[in-house]
Amino acid sequence: KDLSRFGREYIEAGDYIQKIFPRLGIRFIAINDNYDSAQPGAADNELVLPFKNLMNDSYCRDISIKVRSNLDAKRRNGQFVGSRVVFGYLRSPDNKNQLVIDPVAAPVVQDIFKWKGLSPAQIADRLNDANVPSPIEYKKANGSKQRTCFQTKKVALWSAVAIYRILKNEIYTGTLVQGKTTSPNHKVKKTVVKPQSEWARTENAHEPIITHAQFDLVQKLMLDDTRSPSGATGVHPFSGKIYCADCGSPMVRRVSRCGEKEYAYFICGGNKSDKTSCSSHSIKES
Repeated sequence: KDLSRFGREYIEAGDYIQKIFPRLGIRFIAINDNYDSAQPGAADNELVLPFKNLMNDSYCRDISIKVRSNLDAKRRNGQFVGSRVVFGYLRSPDNKNQLVIDPVAAPVVQDIFKWKGLSPAQIADRLNDANVPSPIEYKKANGSKQRTCFQTKKVALWSAVAIYRILKNEIYTGTLVQGKTTSPNHKVKKTVVKPQSEWARTENAHEPIITHAQFDLVQKLMLDDTRSPSGATGVHPFSGKIYCADCGSPMVRRVSRCGEKEYAYFICGGNKSDKTSCSSHSIKES
């Protein structure tokens, strides 16, 4: 149809029209630009082609600037401009830039925060045992065509990573944080993480699912070590709270058995990984 339909990147478009196509014997026709490489006067028109390609390229740049400015304005006004809505919320039927609580998924999010005494893996196991659909499966059941390359099974299950992301997401307190990443320009698709000071942050942008106090408490609990032995039903009360006074390494729980009796004790984690770094400092659990 015209040069802009072939390409808007003026360097590559010119390279194809003036070098690659002639070398391969390909005839190129742009109807609206009145260009035909097989016609006698094509060489004269080639002087104008770079300028037309440059104008087409500039049009893309201007559109990109306008789109970025519009999205930034919406973010500053507290409007949701993301392509995907997080688990627990839906787009308002009256306003696509406003989030509303999903009455089905929101209770699951509340349970996840309520169960933070457990580790993320244990919370995921509890949800899977209760046959609660994972976020991706829930969206598929509601007509979403969203797919993920990380799914390895036919039915995606809850994972510790999914639980961790929910527990760390401030959006559930009603605070909308957007614009965390960007790209250098419209020609470079590389994602760049922006400084936190440049993020668009809006308090009370939508109805919260959990309170700020509960979210802050969970963030403190996330700093503790909540890993548990296989088959354990809860987190050990000393997890993430005992450290070696000499080297500062976490103390590791070990169990020894003698007949039917079981003895639990803690040893220095630094000594466990490197015997020369510290002594074992074996201490009975009792």
